[in-house]
Amino acid sequence: MKIGIFKGFSSAQTKLAADACKDLGIEYEIVDILSSNWIDNIKHSGCDGFYCISTCASIEKKQILDERYFFVSQLMGYPIYPSYLGLFIHENKRNMAAWLEYNNYALTPTKVFTDKNEAYSYFDKCAYPLVFKANLGSAASKVRIIRTRAQARRFTRHVFPKDGIALLNVGKIYSTKTHGIKIPDLSSPQKDYLIVQEYKDIIHEWRIIKIGDSYFGHQKLLKGNFASGSGRVGWVTPPGELLLLVKDICEKGKFPCMDVDIFETRDHQYFINELQTSFGSYADSQMYIDGKPGRYKYVNGEFVFEEGFFNTFGSSRLKLEHFVNILKKTTK
Repeated sequence: MKIGIFKGFSSAQTKLAADACKDLGIEYEIVDILSSNWIDNIKHSGCDGFYCISTCASIEKKQILDERYFFVSQLMGYPIYPSYLGLFIHENKRNMAAWLEYNNYALTPTKVFTDKNEAYSYFDKCAYPLVFKANLGSAASKVRIIRTRAQARRFTRHVFPKDGIALLNVGKIYSTKTHGIKIPDLSSPQKDYLIVQEYKDIIHEWRIIKIGDSYFGHQKLLKGNFASGSGRVGWVTPPGELLLLVKDICEKGKFPCMDVDIFETRDHQYFINELQTSFGSYADSQMYIDGKPGRYKYVNGEFVFEEGFFNTFGSSRLKLEHFVNILKKTTK
């Protein structure tokens, strides 16, 4: 069994996967999918399947990876991990919202506008505040709370071109801080679309993770208006109904691994905020129950706790272990 680890735009993620393979004793090869010779690199690698790394660095980089993962999995027929659908909707809020709506999951009510006049009509009758999001962006970096109709229309004028001058449309340029200095993020302007959500008054966000038959959960606590990117964690027992929800989502989408971020409102309703098949996992445990690190496994209709550190190497070890088990079953 030989695993190919696709070289991503993040060398850190590639290294974590390689270190996890070493720890598991799995033969592996880092395969350069970013090279102009990427097809030959794959054909000549001799790998049984490929471990994929996504990105939120820019729209163009994400699109390049999505295009190549499509060819590898859908046309060349190689097994990949995570699944292509999971990678396709990762860091693509338009696709994610469509998938959740189509499958009747409780997504935070979301509108995706591609016509500014339709958006203006909505702003005339909707309730405020609203939440505007860019299609790609992590840790609430491109999320804005819009409190008035005037603000909504002003933002929309940045996104859509004026009639007849589409070539001059630079879109909405967000800014980011580097070493404390605010600079424009020119890598991913928002153009020709709006993602608009109803504002939910939340008390925290739940992060529920499923990798294979392992489940983890913790709270992402608020910092200001947002839980995403707050860096504040609540190590409490996750609700069983949310574990079951994530189980159902993964079965419906045939996702081998998925992080589902779920809002809990002040009146204790749950709304899905995000699906991420590639997610930050900086601690060796993503769940503590009564101070003990561990995971849940679904056994005979109930979630059973198992103590231990299961999220080493940024959860890459558990993912690769699951991938190898999948490959073994499919090659019998």
